[in-house]
Amino acid sequence: DSHIQYERVGADVTMKCGSMDWDAAVTWTANGTDIDESHLNGSYLILKNVDLSQSGQYSCYEGSSWHLKYQTYLRVGTPPKEPVLMCRSNNYPKGFYCSWHLPTPTYIPNSFNISVIHGTKDMVCEKDAVPKNRCHIRYLQLFSTVKYKVTLTVTNALGKNFTTLTFDEFAIVKPDPPESVVAKPVPNNPRRLEVSWQNPSSWPDPESFPLKFFLRYRPLILDQWQHV
Repeated sequence: DSHIQYERVGADVTMKCGSMDWDAAVTWTANGTDIDESHLNGSYLILKNVDLSQSGQYSCYEGSSWHLKYQTYLRVGTPPKEPVLMCRSNNYPKGFYCSWHLPTPTYIPNSFNISVIHGTKDMVCEKDAVPKNRCHIRYLQLFSTVKYKVTLTVTNALGKNFTTLTFDEFAIVKPDPPESVVAKPVPNNPRRLEVSWQNPSSWPDPESFPLKFFLRYRPLILDQWQHV
């Protein structure tokens, strides 16, 4: 037999040697290294207050013959904490994307499920290949006053958690920064700079939805910013 066994950090773990009797003579190894008999209760292996370093492959052998009777891969980790979810439209009016991450690692595999509801309608969130923790939603109608509700659920072998965002369409519109920003001196005027830039390439329709730009500058020796 070969298994994967998930346990929480700090838990007491008992491993049985497959179908062997409790009083059978056995030997246990962890990642190929013999485990001291003080950790045995009969043929059971007892691990107290496990930590991350004890993750690994545990094997149980019949005492005299050293026949492998049982094997398990112990994965020590934690249940997921409430995930961090962010939704943003950087290509309005095409749609928006949502991205997520966990505030702390769990050290074991996690799966994420995201649901998007617009009023009473379920919407498809198309997952990106890279980065994997992001998906896109296409706007069904412009200037909608119906709120969006996004729920993200994270699950692993030790537990689950979720978070929910509710927002209006306009509340998450945030363009990407301007591109190709260039500053160059103005000929024959040493106190002036000419600064040029382009719209972010992700912004699809700058004519219908023009962007406003703000520029600030300061000499390195000063703390105060000047705004344009």
